[in-house]
Amino acid sequence: MESVKISPKYQVVIPKKLRNLLNLKPGQQVQMIAFENRIEMIPVWQISEM
Repeated sequence: MESVKISPKYQVVIPKKLRNLLNLKPGQQVQMIAFENRIEMIPVWQISEM
C-alpha cells in the first residue's frame, strides 16, 4: 500500500512503483470511482493494448 498527499490544488502523484507495475504513461486516462469510503482509479486501455 502506498500513501500520497493531496496538493492544495487537489492533485495527487501516482507513486513510481505503481506506475511501473501498471505500465502507466503520461496522458493516459483513468476512471475514478467512489466506492464505499474509498476512491478507486482504474486505467483505461485501448483494445489494441489489451
